[in-house]
Amino acid sequence: MAYVLRFATEYMYDSTIEGITVDVELSLGGEPVRVRAKLDTGASDCLFRRRYADLLGLAVEAGERRTFSTAAGSFLAYGHEVTIRVLATECTSIVYFFADEAVRRNVLGRHGWLDRVRLGIVDYESTLYLSAHNEA
Repeated sequence: MAYVLRFATEYMYDSTIEGITVDVELSLGGEPVRVRAKLDTGASDCLFRRRYADLLGLAVEAGERRTFSTAAGSFLAYGHEVTIRVLATECTSIVYFFADEAVRRNVLGRHGWLDRVRLGIVDYESTLYLSAHNEA
């Protein structure tokens, strides 16, 4: 049996860069902060460099404190509600900003982004398909 999926956006990503990397805009109603982030279907949440919280005008430590545990160790991050825009798809979510300024990763994870979109990846063609989860 064949299945048909419809997507609003098709995006060709750069396969020479490690991981699938996309442009992201984070905002709080003002001027957006533009970042590059990796898609990570294994990450529980969206995580961004502390620098971007500062650029958004957030008091990082005033957010929801959370310790994340990974195979490589644990780290502290703070959650804040922001608007995330990837390609033409936008949603409001709780995302986390690393407490440690030295951490330089940006990740779009399951809670806060993947659970709000319909995503298709054809890696051998370096193509990503994206729609909001509720788009017809």
